[in-house]
Amino acid sequence: MVPLKVKTKNEKRKTYLMEDGREVKSLVEKVRIGDYLICQQDLAIEKVSKNKAQLIRDALRQGI
Repeated sequence: MVPLKVKTKNEKRKTYLMEDGREVKSLVEKVRIGDYLICQQDLAIEKVSKNKAQLIRDALRQGI
């Protein structure tokens, strides 16, 4: 599960468009555009800082 950046949010449908093009619902409260979320299929399950998101992405690229 790679942390993805929120691009837009739809207040009416309560969904978020992620940087990979997926539209997800969220278990996380107070999500803003630019936040990083860890998503499982179409559900955001955790918000992480930009630094933590980058650390996770780097580790996955290195195969750790």
